[in-house]
Amino acid sequence: APHSLPGEGKVLQLIAAAKSNKEIAAALFVSEGTVKTHVLNIHHKLGVDDRTEAVVVALRRGILRMS
Repeated sequence: APHSLPGEGKVLQLIAAAKSNKEIAAALFVSEGTVKTHVLNIHHKLGVDDRTEAVVVALRRGILRMS
């Protein structure tokens, strides 16, 4: 499993909940720039090009679970 930085898992969950970077930043009390960095890291680690694909791959690999 890829090593994840603190926050990436939460960012991924919020992406799955269709939140914008701005909404994610507000929810996690971080800057939008920090969220963008997490999103890029997530894309790189999962080998995907966009948010939707990131969620699909994360679900498929069991990294993310929809409640």
